[in-house]
Amino acid sequence: MALLVVLIISVALAFVFWASAQEKVLRIGVYAGSSWDVPNSRENKVLDSLIKKFEKTHPHVKVVYESGIPKDDYADWLAEQVLKGEQPDLFMVPENDFSMLASTGALKSLDTLLTDDERKAFYPVAYEAGQYQGVSYALPVESNPIMMCVNKDLLEKEGISIPESGWTLADFYEICKKVTKDTNDDGVVDQYGITDYTWQQALVAYGGHLTDKSGINVDSSEMHQALAFMSKLDMLSQHYKVTSNDFDEGRVAFYPMSLAQYRTYKPYPYHVAKYSSFSWTCIPMPTANSQVMGTQVKTSLFAMSSNTKQEKLAWEFMLLLSQDKESQQALFEKSQGTSVLPSVVKSQQGREILQADDFGLDSLTSERLDHMMNRSIIDISLEVDRHTMDRMDYLIQNAMQNQEIDSALPSIQREIESGK
Repeated sequence: MALLVVLIISVALAFVFWASAQEKVLRIGVYAGSSWDVPNSRENKVLDSLIKKFEKTHPHVKVVYESGIPKDDYADWLAEQVLKGEQPDLFMVPENDFSMLASTGALKSLDTLLTDDERKAFYPVAYEAGQYQGVSYALPVESNPIMMCVNKDLLEKEGISIPESGWTLADFYEICKKVTKDTNDDGVVDQYGITDYTWQQALVAYGGHLTDKSGINVDSSEMHQALAFMSKLDMLSQHYKVTSNDFDEGRVAFYPMSLAQYRTYKPYPYHVAKYSSFSWTCIPMPTANSQVMGTQVKTSLFAMSSNTKQEKLAWEFMLLLSQDKESQQALFEKSQGTSVLPSVVKSQQGREILQADDFGLDSLTSERLDHMMNRSIIDISLEVDRHTMDRMDYLIQNAMQNQEIDSALPSIQREIESGK
């Protein structure tokens, strides 16, 4: 009898050992290339190296992903996987689909998994990007703030100091007004203050949003102020459409640019001969007053499927992506955004990464980037779906062109609310 018991226990232990030794598969959903619509061939190489690192510490786990899915096709691919109940264990969240995925139960709540120390390790704006109705459903991996790039040579030529953090819209307008001029006396204005400044950026500068507690809020006092400010700027250039090419040629003082645009500015072919012709720096966006946070940030997120059978492994891989300093350092170096960890941005390696971008030692320092990330909000375009955003932009652009801002906003509000 005793022999039989020993035999049964031995068989059971052998089965447990065999089962534990079987390879587990962790499926990841990712798209190819950059999250920020700029050239990049190195981002998935970072992912591949992190997978190797994870598999080395988890010898019976195989991490797999479907490669080559373009970003533009990824949302449809993921939606199809969700409908079939075959979504990956963890996946990158399509930029405009986070709220929809969280509200429909496709994402697993992370509140019971996250520790307070893990929450506090992130920049607040990055962590909040993964929250829906106060619940954490995704972890941030990389952020992309909007900042104001400045042609230092042009301002110095005009005897104007580089604006400091905390500069206002009034400061911004006065500088634009001073530098906008005809420099060669041929009767045509050929130097300008600003290019590619949007009504959304002006709205944020006044502390405005696209929505409030009751829904869409286009006809707000902040929107009226923002569009009136845009009209003032437009009058300075005599309605000439100032372009990024004008900035490339050294004829524009200011150019709002995302960090990813800034870090990939040099490799664009049409910039190669021009980017070094003047020195420049990057500063926070101007605001109406010091109480307003004018830096908008987009953040790429990883979420866990609510249907995953590999919760522990998926969570460990998510932490490797978002909390491991070596991983975040590699992403900061090889991709175009910024780390979501202040400890990485402010590190010596972080300083060296920004200096290696080769625009000059003071073009963008880690201290300035850290300041921007700490005084920032989630990009307001993410408050509405893409169709609504596109429609809103079209209607507001028309209103500005027709100089009918005050009369048009109430009707735009009604049209957006009706969903036409």
